[in-house]
Amino acid sequence: MSADHPHSPDGSSLAERVANRLNTRRAAPVEHPEPALAEPPSKTVTAREQPISVVPTVSEPPVAPVVPEVIRTEHAATSASGRAPLQINFQRLQAAGFITPSSPPTGNTEAIRVIKRQLLKVAFPQGTRSVTGGNDNVIMITSSMPGEGKTFISLNLAMSFSAERDLFVLLIDADCHRRSMGELLGAKADVGLVDILADSSLQVGDLIQRTNIPNLSFLPGGRPYPHSAEMLASKQFGVLMQDIAARYPDRVIIIDTPPVLASTEAAVLSGQVGQTLVVVEKDRTSKRQLQRTLEMLEGGRNVGCILNMVPQEETFTEYGYY
Repeated sequence: MSADHPHSPDGSSLAERVANRLNTRRAAPVEHPEPALAEPPSKTVTAREQPISVVPTVSEPPVAPVVPEVIRTEHAATSASGRAPLQINFQRLQAAGFITPSSPPTGNTEAIRVIKRQLLKVAFPQGTRSVTGGNDNVIMITSSMPGEGKTFISLNLAMSFSAERDLFVLLIDADCHRRSMGELLGAKADVGLVDILADSSLQVGDLIQRTNIPNLSFLPGGRPYPHSAEMLASKQFGVLMQDIAARYPDRVIIIDTPPVLASTEAAVLSGQVGQTLVVVEKDRTSKRQLQRTLEMLEGGRNVGCILNMVPQEETFTEYGYY
């Protein structure tokens, strides 16, 4: 009996000692791991996830380079697949008196057609679309003072030119003070002409918008800049105009610029384009204002005037070179 059930000095039997030892081994993994393992994991994981999802991507995005990079990426993606053309609302334009592809023949359409023919003779004297060594296909539209109809004439001329076969038209909104051309066409003018001057990584082709008129494209004025007037009056802008003329020799390029007596851009730009057209409002533009305008445009090539707001009984809008 004593051999089968030996007792320890503390009085416990062999079976009791074995059971106690087994219980001690089973309990060891629970008693001696890293303490409080169930609590810290949730805190540790949360601490790791929060910097990844919040700090780099939400709290501090890189503001400055985002817009140009997005534009370049979007253009690269849509150039191959074909970006959706800018949908011009022809009914709205026609209701406001503008020429559209569906406009019936009127006194206004005939007047614009007469002016268009004179401009085409200078732009393409041989009736060709090839480069002739100049930039006579670049036409600047301006006026003496605001409200004389330069944007109205610019858009109507662009519409009339686009009716020509085998002739492409690029309409540029260079009046960065008002940007009314983009509003008329329903274009998003967040980025455009001035941004090309501010960001050398942008290209003209990246920002030109096709329209639902197959041979008419539009370049918006761009975002507001504190020194946009100085940008448009810089030599860099002149180089840009030369580049546009050389890059698109098969196009008539129409530039809507600020009034001459209200800003300095038009006077500077006149020496960098092939033709300058001054819109004169009948019974409003004074002789003194017109004389001062022509003086400031002195040195420009092919400077002409168009008399706007002529009564219907006078057949065509008057036009001539000076």
